[in-house]
Amino acid sequence: MTDKSTVRPIENRIVALDVLRGFALFGVLMVNMLDFSSSALRASTLGMRGDELDQLIDLAIAFFAVVKFYLLFSFLFGIGFAVQMRRMEASNRPFVGFYLRRLFVLFLIGFAHSILLWDGDILRLYAVAGVLLLLVRGLSTRILLGLAGAIALGGLIIFSLADPSQLSDMTGIEAIPLYMNGTYGELVSYRLNMGHVLDIQIPMVLVMFLLGLVVGRSGVLDDPARYAPFLRRWWKFALPVGLIGNLMLLIGFQEMQSWMVSVGLHVGAPALSFVYVTFVLLNAEKLRALAPVGQMALTNYLSHSLICTTLFYGYGFGLYDQLAPTVTFLLVFVIFGAQMVISRWWMSQYRFGLMEWVWRSLTYWQIQPLRRKPSATANESA
Repeated sequence: MTDKSTVRPIENRIVALDVLRGFALFGVLMVNMLDFSSSALRASTLGMRGDELDQLIDLAIAFFAVVKFYLLFSFLFGIGFAVQMRRMEASNRPFVGFYLRRLFVLFLIGFAHSILLWDGDILRLYAVAGVLLLLVRGLSTRILLGLAGAIALGGLIIFSLADPSQLSDMTGIEAIPLYMNGTYGELVSYRLNMGHVLDIQIPMVLVMFLLGLVVGRSGVLDDPARYAPFLRRWWKFALPVGLIGNLMLLIGFQEMQSWMVSVGLHVGAPALSFVYVTFVLLNAEKLRALAPVGQMALTNYLSHSLICTTLFYGYGFGLYDQLAPTVTFLLVFVIFGAQMVISRWWMSQYRFGLMEWVWRSLTYWQIQPLRRKPSATANESA
């Protein structure tokens, strides 16, 4: 039986990491809303819908958000791995078995999410790719950076030669009528039987995992102010690379030029992701209101699917392809704003988000205490 002393929460959360998670979750909702609410991604009509303002919003989301925030979340996954490993090893608690169980439970949650709610789930990929971090955790920073560079270069070359129409897992044009008019059972059946194509994001997800591991081991997030001069220098370099690279990404998709798409995704997208990281770290205290959202990021991520599929799919309110991009853009702020309020209240009463509690309890195979004691502080870790 598991020793109860091993299932206590770790003290002293890294606030900057929670703020980054909250910020990343906002961007992920902005991107996912495109697919929740419309056929724009599946039918390749992004930037062609509605009036000029609608088209501008579509293009702005594609330029500033699509891919960037999934990579940011991948980076944070690597950081979280490093922080957890560092703390468990410092307290002489076994890590490998614990983390494999954690990844397995995450995979189960992701699988259920992908079948029962939405086929755009990213959790399964994170769970499988997370095994890589266990295999390389003992390597030096130089070797990790070299491995990340090799994966990025290999992905860039391979996908430069691929058919742009086959570079996304968000295909499935045949599913559009189901989203508009299908029953819940029909959608579950479709998701159980749907195929998958090779996802161009996979190499860079692995790269961001590795870079997150490097940063998490370095302790940068323990004291971001100490690294402010470096972060400002990095920001000035990454911004032009990110802007040029993402311009190539948009043009590449429009012109069906694989090499431009690949450069945009393997160079431009991660560069812009790191610009966002720098901005948030340099302003972490001002953005502290995002921390409770980040503390329960899994719960909030899954709730996006529950809320939005209910709003848009035919078995719910049936608003799929019915609202202008401007309206769904504003809806992102409404949903996320509500989550900020609810998350702040929830984390003042409870130690973990609801799904974080489920994840933790299943990982330890022991029900964890959920409600805070009256003397508990907000610094308890999820």
